[in-house]
Amino acid sequence: MTTGHPVYYIDILTFLLFRIWRFFVNVKIDIKIKMPTTAQSVFLVSFVLFASSSALREYESGKSARFKHCDFLDGVYTAVMRRIFNAGFHKELSSDIEIMLTTSLLPPKCRIVVEETVPRGFYVDVDQLRGLDLKTFTAAEVDVEKPEFEAEAFRLYAFRDLDTQENLRLTSVLLPVHSRYHRPRELTPEERKRGDSPTQTVKMQNPRLLLSCEGDDVAEKCPDRAVTTFCDSTGLTKCEYLQIPYKVNVNAVEVSVPVGNSDHAEFVVGVTTLIVSGGTIYLLGALARKVEPAPFDTF
Repeated sequence: MTTGHPVYYIDILTFLLFRIWRFFVNVKIDIKIKMPTTAQSVFLVSFVLFASSSALREYESGKSARFKHCDFLDGVYTAVMRRIFNAGFHKELSSDIEIMLTTSLLPPKCRIVVEETVPRGFYVDVDQLRGLDLKTFTAAEVDVEKPEFEAEAFRLYAFRDLDTQENLRLTSVLLPVHSRYHRPRELTPEERKRGDSPTQTVKMQNPRLLLSCEGDDVAEKCPDRAVTTFCDSTGLTKCEYLQIPYKVNVNAVEVSVPVGNSDHAEFVVGVTTLIVSGGTIYLLGALARKVEPAPFDTF
């Protein structure tokens, strides 16, 4: 759906009104109008707007022509906030997931699998993940030493239980990701004029969200969206999930990685050769010198 479509603005207004309602209910601000009436009114308006747009809504992620319409998903509004933190090569990718139920219901115990496709410019340290409170599984061996031009993209699965707050299902994933070293490149004419250093952009696409619940096979409600993948972080068995569409704040997470300047290749090779040659000559000279043994003291 394009941003000019009327339903797009209805969805945005719905989300904002619902956020306002949650703020009033959770914070319990003392205003002149009685709080229950105000909160209920705002929520009622939000619900009406949401229901009126649900039949025409297209999600920005997880929706395509190959999926048939599913009535169950008309009552499930999912929003994802993607952010990345920390400077340098070692970062943290945050994904806050919020599922709002309107006309559909979910059992109390549900789980989300966040299926990330990690590009060749990033990697995750599997040993680091084991030490965190984060159940993950990678379907491929991850070589943390390889540079970007020798690595391959791979999939990572993060398993998270959903917390319940009224008609909301919430969870978040904080994933440590690290940038790989990239091949040096030449500066573009525009970069030379600005005096910039060369960089490379690494783009991480948005994940798939897969839902399952205890006591209810939600995948049966939308057979076209049924996905079979790993049940847990052991990767030994596979289960059936429902792929859910969602709204997201970014099309992809992009990170600028500094790379070497190939214009400096001759200088770097020359200085490196000089240092290595000097060190080698010094070591050979030290080995060739005769060292007189110190006399032992006699008593």
